[in-house]
Amino acid sequence: MTFLNPAVLFGLLAASIPVLIHLFNLRKLKKIEFSTLIFLKELQKNKIRKVKLKQWLLLLLRTLIILFLVLGFARPTLKSTFIGNSSTAKTTAVFILDDTFSMSVVDAKGSYLNQEKETALRLLAQLHDGDEAALILVSEKNTKKRPILTTDFSLLKKNIESLPLSNISGSLQSALIKAAAILDESTNYNKELYLLSDFQKSRVMDGDRLPDLSEAMKEGIRVYAFPLGGKEVFNVGIEKIAVNSQIFEKDKPVKISAFISNYSKQNVENSVISLFINGERASQKSFSLKASETKEILLEGIIKKSGYQDISAAIEDDEIVHDNKRFAQIFVPEKIPLLILAEELSDAIFVHYGLQAANANQQLQIDVKPLKQLASIDLKKYNSAILIGFSGENISPLIQFVKRGNGLFFFPGSTTSLTNYQSICKSFQIPAAKNVIAGGIPQKFSSIDYQHPLFSRLFEDKQKKSIESPEIYAAFLQRTEGQGKSLISLSNNISFLSEYKIDAGKIFVASTAPVLTQTNFPLKGIFAPLLYESILYLSSIQKDNVENLAGDNLAVAISENASRKIEVTKPGNEKEFFTLDENAKDFRYENSGRFGIFYFSSVDKIIRAVAVNANPLESKMESAEQAEISEYFSKIKSNAKLTFINKDENPEQTIKQARFGTELWKYFIILALLLAVIEMFVSKSSKKDLVWSKQ
Repeated sequence: MTFLNPAVLFGLLAASIPVLIHLFNLRKLKKIEFSTLIFLKELQKNKIRKVKLKQWLLLLLRTLIILFLVLGFARPTLKSTFIGNSSTAKTTAVFILDDTFSMSVVDAKGSYLNQEKETALRLLAQLHDGDEAALILVSEKNTKKRPILTTDFSLLKKNIESLPLSNISGSLQSALIKAAAILDESTNYNKELYLLSDFQKSRVMDGDRLPDLSEAMKEGIRVYAFPLGGKEVFNVGIEKIAVNSQIFEKDKPVKISAFISNYSKQNVENSVISLFINGERASQKSFSLKASETKEILLEGIIKKSGYQDISAAIEDDEIVHDNKRFAQIFVPEKIPLLILAEELSDAIFVHYGLQAANANQQLQIDVKPLKQLASIDLKKYNSAILIGFSGENISPLIQFVKRGNGLFFFPGSTTSLTNYQSICKSFQIPAAKNVIAGGIPQKFSSIDYQHPLFSRLFEDKQKKSIESPEIYAAFLQRTEGQGKSLISLSNNISFLSEYKIDAGKIFVASTAPVLTQTNFPLKGIFAPLLYESILYLSSIQKDNVENLAGDNLAVAISENASRKIEVTKPGNEKEFFTLDENAKDFRYENSGRFGIFYFSSVDKIIRAVAVNANPLESKMESAEQAEISEYFSKIKSNAKLTFINKDENPEQTIKQARFGTELWKYFIILALLLAVIEMFVSKSSKKDLVWSKQ
């Protein structure tokens, strides 16, 4: 026998109360013989024996009443049938339903999702009044959100019937952790977990972490697993798309890499992938894939407008359509406000003229100002800046400008000393120059990183990349020391032009001034286009290299002067509105359950666009075998009994045979009440006998 409320058993101590009362009432009386009453002695002895017998009976009855009441409240349960009923014990049932898009597969019995819902409804119909149930969806990634047990089975039925496929991928492990917590807290005798899924190998575990569920998944809990997978699925998906271009300009091409995976066991021949830019097909290519092969496909399209660009790649439909399209976004500035700061304005002449010459489409809006005015300049008006020369001024506003995600190109000036050059390097926390190269034989370019995006558009003939080296008469001995990239190097690994990442921004550092006394570089034909491409590159909005999947929280940085009212435009043009706290520095958006581009706006201006895609793990349709599932339950140290129920089995019959246990509390309460009635009559009769014996 098992007690569901064992703490109540301490109440059994109360059964000693009638015994103690009985013992206290036993008092020895003095015997006084009256000769006139001797003839009644024998009659009195018989009556007293009868009274004592009834008193012992009352003691027994009162003790049993307390015992049965305490046992009743302790909820005793038998692990066998009792009075022909094997399911009178209350049941806590937890349903884990896999609603991820892999369940869209259709076999001879219909889609996996519909089969799952039909089975769940049949199981729900087996529950009775007093039972309780909870529904956990695999797509519910938030482990902090606790499902609620309910006795409203009609509502639960509606939720199951209306359950749609979700774009969000989740692991069975996360759902199991939630279910284990619910069952561990339940006081019902029967604790059952129904696990309905296609049991994808890639989505059983949550990464490499294995929880210890030995305390929560105790003996007595029964887990029923319903494997719904098993079909050999034909599925090809786009695993990833990457924007290769890092310089974006209107009416210029953008290059995209699409990584396509064949998740099936059959080859794919002459299928087609298309590139779309803002909903219009920009290009397409055919491809073939062997079984289980992944291939990179290069695509290219022309950007026809400025602003945020909705980029997507799509392939033909197959058995799973959710992974046939993938999204990315880029930003193409309409105009690039550029600030040129110079210690000596004469040092900026070649830079200014060179940019004007290359700025044929007037994309750059150039302001030239002396460095001493930096404190009074509103840097928020500019996307990037060029600093020429430095003699110890306070440039902290410029440092914050870069850290916020903007770009800076630094040239030393004609009078910049080694100490000042080292000082500005220290301000940006980059390696400082060790010395100055001056006099002697002019230095020339020894190596150029042609793979860098800066050089991607400078050469019409991609096979013949060559830059005529200028002569460098004086330069600072600057090396990246592994902290940045050397784009153009001189001999002895001295960097002529290097790139560093400063928080969210970028900085180019030149080792020589753009003046003819130190180099003839401004006279070379490559000077103007290289400078122009540098500004376009430095002005491009930085990608955080984090791929956002459906269901992820999307983080959007909010500037100090931005409006506190945020508008979110979801794929499909549905809008949501939020009001932020005055002190909020970022906004976290949780409703990212769709594929596509989410736009975040403040005062009718888009402040961020985020691409949301499918989890590629959801596309891998290989199902775990029963032995592998059993092994997994062993690894998480589950003590629950695991039973597999296949598609052709009758789940109701299997569960009825396994479900056992009868709660006896009602029988103990009934016995206590019956004994109380008997005690009442015996007590009344005993009182009459006592009155007669006293007469």
